[in-house]
Amino acid sequence: MNRYDSERVYGLLVGRGWNPSFSPDEADLLIVNTCSVREKPAEKLFSFIGRFRKKAENGSLRIFVMGCVAQQLGDEIVKRAPFVSGVFGPGQESAIPDAVEHPTSPLVCTDPASLSATELFPPDYRHTWDGCCAAFVTIMHGCNNHCSYCIVPSVRGTEICRKVDDIIREIVSLVERGVREITLLGQNVTAYHDQETKTDFTHLLYRVGSVPALERIRFVTGHPRDFSVSLAKAFAHIPSLMPYLHLPAQSGSDRILEGMRRGYSVADYLEKISLVRSWCPDISLSSDFIVGFPGETEEDFTATLQLIREARYDTVFAFAYSPRPGTPAAQVAETVSEDEKHDRLHRLLAVQKEIMAVTRNRFVGRTVRVLVEGKSPSGDTMMGRNEHNQIVHIEKSSPADRGRIISVTITERLENTLRGTKIGNAP
Repeated sequence: MNRYDSERVYGLLVGRGWNPSFSPDEADLLIVNTCSVREKPAEKLFSFIGRFRKKAENGSLRIFVMGCVAQQLGDEIVKRAPFVSGVFGPGQESAIPDAVEHPTSPLVCTDPASLSATELFPPDYRHTWDGCCAAFVTIMHGCNNHCSYCIVPSVRGTEICRKVDDIIREIVSLVERGVREITLLGQNVTAYHDQETKTDFTHLLYRVGSVPALERIRFVTGHPRDFSVSLAKAFAHIPSLMPYLHLPAQSGSDRILEGMRRGYSVADYLEKISLVRSWCPDISLSSDFIVGFPGETEEDFTATLQLIREARYDTVFAFAYSPRPGTPAAQVAETVSEDEKHDRLHRLLAVQKEIMAVTRNRFVGRTVRVLVEGKSPSGDTMMGRNEHNQIVHIEKSSPADRGRIISVTITERLENTLRGTKIGNAP
């Protein structure tokens, strides 16, 4: 979502005649988009902008901060870094172009009322997209779940859903410019609901799936409590809906899930996994986990490892618990030391690595369809993602394949990716 918001601000500025700089050192304006889900990114903000303090103080550079940390800290950012020219919370990004042209320093825009708007950008705004084949589209913002550890409702507000026709209009515009894959975004996309048309998330998927020439659909992130039978069936009935599901579990302990206010049990979660696999047996699953949540015992952590073994994820994103200011969990005394958190994190990732060796091996020898995105970070191969959202490094591919879907036979499982050989264009 941060990338999507950054692209839209980029589009607003380009529309006013600004040009992108290839390096912050060459820029006249530096905009830092921020995330406050964990503590580390927030601290990195001040470390990063500190590198440009002298340029900002001598007037050769203006620095803006946008995103969730901007909303969370507001005036405190300017107090800690007086050389910052502007602070813009979510929903205030459309004010950036005017702030550039009519500077009032420092300008702090963090009015929570802006988060209640259905469209956070001007209604006549046309999404500026400069990628080759895949794009993001936000369908909603905010969250109503109020998990005890999560700061999102405080900095992003309650759930606000865009109108379905506006979403489809944006997707059609992107497809007309060559986009072949769309990822629908939201803090909780499975809660999407257009009140006017009574369109829920599953029906939205069918609408998006009917857009001509759109070949791939993905979405992140959903909530297990909202995952329904109709959504599971959609994986079988919408050809362009890719066989990949990110469904955050956060813990394998019912006691910890209750403390997190997640609203489901481990049995409930596994039932949803079984449901989607009944309609899409080969689906790739990924999940989020937090280790070291206040009160988590070794028994609770062992239950998390058991869930990971039972669910057989292709990918896991795991983090050590980090208390966020103002959340209910932050008021609870921590019972797990930082050393123990990191030990558990290491053990969890070791278990997932063993599982991934099995789940990823099922692709070796298989021919998959890869949407080629660009060159691999190292070597001379091209890379892209298969239907299951796994990165594939492609032998015998060339830059001419960028933006195309080609057939690739997987020859090797690497540590976190796959390697294969191009055999021709997919039909």
